[in-house]
Amino acid sequence: MKKILLALGFCLILSACANRPEEPEGFYYMPVKTDFFTLTSFEKNIKMGEPLRIYIEGNGNPNPKQAIALALAEKDPYQNVIYLARPCQFSDDDVCDHSIIWEDGQFNAEIVSEMKNATIQLMRRYRAPSVEFVGYDGGATLALLLATRIPQTTRVITIAGILDTNAYVQNNRGTSFKKSLNPADEKNQLSVKPQIHYVGKKDKITPPKTAERFVARQPNPVNATVKTVNNVDHYDWLDVQFDYYQMPNSSKQ
Repeated sequence: MKKILLALGFCLILSACANRPEEPEGFYYMPVKTDFFTLTSFEKNIKMGEPLRIYIEGNGNPNPKQAIALALAEKDPYQNVIYLARPCQFSDDDVCDHSIIWEDGQFNAEIVSEMKNATIQLMRRYRAPSVEFVGYDGGATLALLLATRIPQTTRVITIAGILDTNAYVQNNRGTSFKKSLNPADEKNQLSVKPQIHYVGKKDKITPPKTAERFVARQPNPVNATVKTVNNVDHYDWLDVQFDYYQMPNSSKQ
């Protein structure tokens, strides 16, 4: 009986993967196929030949309890907005039965490579000259790792981001990213990329001090700032009025 219950629970987890969010108003569903995954993607107002802004979702198991990055993308008035879920989120891909993908290996080299593959596909599809990433929570981790691997990245914006996986594990007992890459180890490459890191003053999961240390350890960053938002914890971002909505001029060159 115990084995049957375990199997049933496993099936429920897999079926939950396929519960894709409804299309936000103005967006349409456009999956992106990589070598191993079919990534859930929503797009709005895409204009050919213009820079893309790609939102990357936060952590889940594998699905997030709240698709906060999707809600933030919906609020963004910029025309070329794309929401990109991470491998195994809202998915029934067979490979997703390997929990390493959405546990301690969720930022490993293979996952980053698949996300890079997806980004390049999107850029080619729309002849985009450049891209900037907006990552929430663990989506910020991938955004930073992608920025060092995609030369056309003009800016990285993180919101309550996991910027240093080692610091995150020290601050949040019971977590592990031992099979993942750490953006903090790529501080030299990141220092040449403009960055904005939004942190909530009340955030105990990714506290402001972690973002401040992350930026301080970069050698002569070209333009990296930490913006602390009062009365916001790790999840209360949907009512925040961000000042990054316009694409930077450099992205149009």
